[in-house]
Amino acid sequence: MIQRSKTSHDPGGKPFVLIVDDFPDDVRNKMINAFDGRADIEVLHPSDIDTADLERANLVLVDYKLDDWSGRDRQDAPFRIQTGLALATVLRELVDQKPAGPGGTPPSTQRAAFALHTARLAEAKGRIRLPSSSARHVLARLNNLEWVFEKQDSRRVEQMLELARATRKLPAEWPSDPRDSESQAERLLGLAEGIGWYERCWRDVRECQPPIHELAGGAGSVLFLRWLLHQILPFPSFLWDEHWLAARLRLRLDDLRKLLVSDSALRRDLNDRRYSGLLADFLGDRWWRGAIEDYVWQLTAGSSGDSGEFGIALREKAGKELDLLEISRPVVCLDENLQPSGRFTSPSDAVNVRPDHWPAFAESAWMRISTVEEVPEMRAIVDPLDEYRIA
Repeated sequence: MIQRSKTSHDPGGKPFVLIVDDFPDDVRNKMINAFDGRADIEVLHPSDIDTADLERANLVLVDYKLDDWSGRDRQDAPFRIQTGLALATVLRELVDQKPAGPGGTPPSTQRAAFALHTARLAEAKGRIRLPSSSARHVLARLNNLEWVFEKQDSRRVEQMLELARATRKLPAEWPSDPRDSESQAERLLGLAEGIGWYERCWRDVRECQPPIHELAGGAGSVLFLRWLLHQILPFPSFLWDEHWLAARLRLRLDDLRKLLVSDSALRRDLNDRRYSGLLADFLGDRWWRGAIEDYVWQLTAGSSGDSGEFGIALREKAGKELDLLEISRPVVCLDENLQPSGRFTSPSDAVNVRPDHWPAFAESAWMRISTVEEVPEMRAIVDPLDEYRIA
């Protein structure tokens, strides 16, 4: 008999999270307590899943290692589902390929995100040579998933909750008219035409190729969510994380963090330019690049290249003395794990690198020359035009 949790389900309120695990009784209470009433939770063994659960789920979490599954032995050996990656693919197809209803009604407008939930990320990523810190969105993208959550990550429940809530904000039917489609994207991104930097920011968004003219139905709108998760939030494009923001303001990272919690005009101005759209907190704070560039331009009355004028204006907004970087336009450098190192440098001390997973529309990736020389594996991703600069 299927043992189902006793949480209620309000289709207009809390999201519904379906968790698939081969030891459901060990997981159920832990996850219900972790979500603390903020979502309806169902934890099922793979053998107990039914289409009704899938059809109402906003987020489906599948365990990677599925050892305790005797029913699997009845499957033909060549087609036997061995891991959660394979099972997630099957479950997604069940949702996406739901047959049309009576009278030819649309098959499904369910907006469900699928994610792996594992304590074995190193095993799950297989031959992908990226470090775990960089592998989640890449592994998800390669396996038709929205995300990969590590069970050891203390932030995972908050991220799961945000992802489940995000799917509920997606339209059941994406507009077919091109202008209506763009308006839908603007609403989801929290970008309003009335703000002064709207035109610049929307142009930046369009340059990042949002999938807004190829969407159909509720399941298709998940592609917009996936674009954000896989290609926008992890990289510097029309949104910047704190590293790129600090570099543009010529601030050390620790100094920026202190300013962001201070009672200053600078903090308020930066908060006004903070991204507040879909998945705004999923990977930490982000700021609109176009809005920040516009702000720097305004601070210096159009002389953004004048480091002296910029420093005076920024200190006035901060209401205190600031120790600005002496580099006129510092760049963010990646470390050997392809994550922002927190160290900024001049382009003359760095080289462009081209990681396999870096989107073409994202800002250039940089790495300190010293890092490349110390970690030989990094030489392979140096831009060919910069190879001569490596000793």
